[in-house]
Amino acid sequence: MPVTSSNGIDLYYEVHGEGEPLLLIMGLSLNSKSWFRTLPVLSEHYKVIIFDNRGTGLSSKPNTPYSIDHMAEDARDVLDAVGVNSAHVYGISMGGMIAQRLALNYPKRIRSLILGCTTTGGANHIQPSTDVSMLLLSRGTSSATPEEMAWATSHILYSQTFFENQRILVAEDIQKRIELPIEPFAYMLQLQACMSHDTFNVIDQINIPTLIIHGDEDKLIPYENGVTLAKKIPNAEFFKVQGAGHIYVTEANDLVNERVLDFLINQQKC
Repeated sequence: MPVTSSNGIDLYYEVHGEGEPLLLIMGLSLNSKSWFRTLPVLSEHYKVIIFDNRGTGLSSKPNTPYSIDHMAEDARDVLDAVGVNSAHVYGISMGGMIAQRLALNYPKRIRSLILGCTTTGGANHIQPSTDVSMLLLSRGTSSATPEEMAWATSHILYSQTFFENQRILVAEDIQKRIELPIEPFAYMLQLQACMSHDTFNVIDQINIPTLIIHGDEDKLIPYENGVTLAKKIPNAEFFKVQGAGHIYVTEANDLVNERVLDFLINQQKC
């Protein structure tokens, strides 16, 4: 089991495929297993590195404050463990926040950047509805089982049409999430880190090729946040996933994988 040490904690990681290195960073409460729809396609073309953020999966779960900066350091240390000096980086949701900080704090380590369903945070962040915010906060104190909580929150993660008509795919996602469920305390520590994230006034310092992906029916991190990112990052490309919610990697898997590969291949030609 490959594990590396970062800031006194252990981080679990895996490497799949060959080629230029591509680091994938997962979002709030989820671990590397949730890349299961994306990994097979990308690893056919790239050396894909996945890992469990602190607090999740097989990585350490320290009961001390987390920050997006700390988790960016974790991601950098995973690259070090694999022996990679620079990589393409693809982060979604909280993983997109981590990817932003990784690009800002360690710009020489990043070849290109893909930011999915994420935000600059801070005072300019467009908030979800009050109901969605309350549901997010309730996860940290709920007595529900991991499966019950996963189903209870699923309607805010997918578009309404997808949630109603593709329950089998939603169930597959949930089974991956609950194989190694996050502890409530670790969930709250990650959530607090997300709430403190703010790159609005510095995000324009990113000067590497960047692709922004966002579903236009995202209830968790509303679509306007992706638009803001695309406007703030110089020369960023923007890809709207029509009709998709927050978990666009399930709702539009083939479409998004194709767009990601097109973007990455274009960087190799430059």
